[in-house]
Amino acid sequence: MEKVYAISNFDEIKEKVMTMCKTRSSNGLRGLRILFRAMDRNRNNSLEPMEFKYAMRDFGVDLSEVEVSQILKYFDTNKDGKLSFDEFLRAIRGELNERRA
Repeated sequence: MEKVYAISNFDEIKEKVMTMCKTRSSNGLRGLRILFRAMDRNRNNSLEPMEFKYAMRDFGVDLSEVEVSQILKYFDTNKDGKLSFDEFLRAIRGELNERRA
């Protein structure tokens, strides 16, 4: 059985990650796609936990492995252990409203 660790400052960490992504991708959707590609070091169109951790560190957000695990569990909606671009986009930009869908 998998151990789940709760981190007391999860909302703060999540906000830090989301703010960094929004700041680094000032060109909207195109900017987020460029940011995601830069983070995807093995070019498999998804972010694995270590890729995410190192990308966050490179962008000034230093996360422990437990924090990375908690953030990815929150963002990883299909629960495959990786973060796809669509999951990343939904996490950063939110769900599309009717006009944007």
